[in-house]
Order: sequence, then structure tokens, then C-alpha cells
Amino acid sequence: MILQELFSLVIGLFVSVLVVDTAIAQDIAELNRTYDAFNAAAKAGDVDKILSMYTAKQRKEILRGISKKEGRGFFIMMKRAEVPESYEVQHTAWDRNGKSGTLYLVAQLPAMPEIERPRMRMEIMVSFIKEKGKWKIDLITPLVDLDNIKRPKDLTFNPDDADTEKFSYINGRIVKTEFKEGYTLVILRVMDEEHAVFLPGKEVLLKAGVLPDDLNPWNMHEFGGHPHKSDNLKFFAKEGKRIEN
Repeated sequence: MILQELFSLVIGLFVSVLVVDTAIAQDIAELNRTYDAFNAAAKAGDVDKILSMYTAKQRKEILRGISKKEGRGFFIMMKRAEVPESYEVQHTAWDRNGKSGTLYLVAQLPAMPEIERPRMRMEIMVSFIKEKGKWKIDLITPLVDLDNIKRPKDLTFNPDDADTEKFSYINGRIVKTEFKEGYTLVILRVMDEEHAVFLPGKEVLLKAGVLPDDLNPWNMHEFGGHPHKSDNLKFFAKEGKRIEN
């Protein structure tokens, strides 16, 4: 009898996880479809269709700004400027209640002489909010020109290079974490810069109660510690905490 109950419990948990994973997969697919439909409407200059895909709050703000003919023309031009030649989804994030989601993209944007923009690879954040059961676009935010990110001169770890007379803080999004022999390297994205943050080795971190998952890519993190003596894109961390995305 006990075995039967345990078996039923395991099956029930498996089905629950499967249902949740299926729902998430469906929502991810819907975010992508919404974004693709938005781009198609922008490319066609279909203002009514574009507006229908925004959240009610954004729609109200946009309508206020395009009441005149010149405002409408500028709006269409800027929406067309956001349409990528191609894109790849790098990451999908959700809030705790599942009512908002975010796509992080690497997009190839075409050259656009009207706004003096060359052809470029851009990281873009597309934010969505679910309204009346449908995903609506809230914001499309260009984050960084991926071919012009500032990086450290090298990733060499030398504790003697730490300026121990100074203590400061740095926060941003984790791009990559590597557990090395005797130390941990975290690449942290801060605006258009990538900083090399050096931490103690994995075993030391575990003993200090640091969860390896907290250092996963896409997590937001704050570190406190010493800057490098000569390279302002290197940092020697003495403490840190994950920041809720």
C-alpha cells in the first residue's frame, strides 16, 4: 500500500512538472510569435497593427505622441529601425507570477541612413506583459553594440595587482563563470563593458555558503572588493550577492 502511494506521488509530481514545462514552452513560443508579428507589422508600416500588439499603457502613451501626421511618420520610421534582418534568442526570463516575460536577443540590424546607423549586431531586450490572456509588448530596449564592447586587456589572475587601499562595488549581469585552479573568474556585463571579476576558488566559495547556481550566466550580481591597480576592467571581489532580476 505504501509503495503504491509513493508510486502515485512520483507519477503525480512527474505529470505536474511536465505540465509546467509544457506551459512554459507554449509561452516562449507565443513570445516569439508575438515579436515576429510585431516586426512584420512594423516593416509594413501598419500603425494600427503595431499599436494592437503593445500593452494598454504603452498604446496610450504612443497615441499621445502620434496625433499629428509628422509624429506618425517618425513613429513608423523608428519602428522600422527596430526590425532586425535576423535574430537569435539567447535567454528568456520570467517574473515570479508568470505575468511578464523578457526575451534577450542577438539581432543583426540593417544599416539605416535616416538615423545614421551602420549595419550592426545589437543585444536587445524585449519585455512582455500578459493582458487578458495575451502577451503584449511593453518595451523594446537596445542594450549594447556587441562588436564594440570594452574588455580587459587580458584575463590573467594576479592577486598582487589588487589595489587594497581602495574598496568599491560593481554590479551587472553575469556573462560567464569559470572555476579555475585556485580561483573563480566571472565575466560581468556592465553597460557596454565586460569586467573580469576574480573570486576565491570553488571549494572556498562553497565553504562560505556561496551557491554555484548564483553565479550562473544571466543572473544579476553585485560584488564588493578591490579594483585592479591599472586595469579598470578587472576587479578582485571580497564579497558578493545575487540581485533579483
